[in-house]
Amino acid sequence: MNRSRLFACLLAAAVAGLPSSRAIACGEVLRGDMVTAERELGATKQGGKASFHVLGAGWFHAVEITKRGGSNDDTAVTLELDGESIITTSFADLKNPMMEINTPFMIVNVRASGDTRTMTIWYAPELKFRAMAAVRVDVQEDGVDSLKVRTVMNAPAPHEHVAGQQIGNVAALPAFR
Repeated sequence: MNRSRLFACLLAAAVAGLPSSRAIACGEVLRGDMVTAERELGATKQGGKASFHVLGAGWFHAVEITKRGGSNDDTAVTLELDGESIITTSFADLKNPMMEINTPFMIVNVRASGDTRTMTIWYAPELKFRAMAAVRVDVQEDGVDSLKVRTVMNAPAPHEHVAGQQIGNVAALPAFR
């Protein structure tokens, strides 16, 4: 690494307010604090919809949807970042192990215990959103006694620009359906 690039990395770390004891790689994306948000959505009738929104910018890491009850697992979950659908899947689809995704970059699966099903959608590295993250749950089965959504995200770093402000080229991440 040449001296000017090293100096630029150290200057960026100093401006971001990082303590000098923390080592960062040049080009490393700085994120704010990790945030866990949880919401009990309650019982949902067949044909009902429930959603969980996070307004503002951040980095999406994981979501866990816990469903208690239900007749056939025909409940779909959609993750949207900035209005774009990232993934749509259902509890019924993920009961088939061939439909699960289990890679170093993404995990999508369902685990069952009695009448409780837990869907996990996990991304590494995290996916950036600039305005809103939404988890939408569409229930197409009878007997869903409760839905609970828990997300894990990182807030934007203190030096991040205002949501929607474009700076240079923005990398496009593939959408999974």
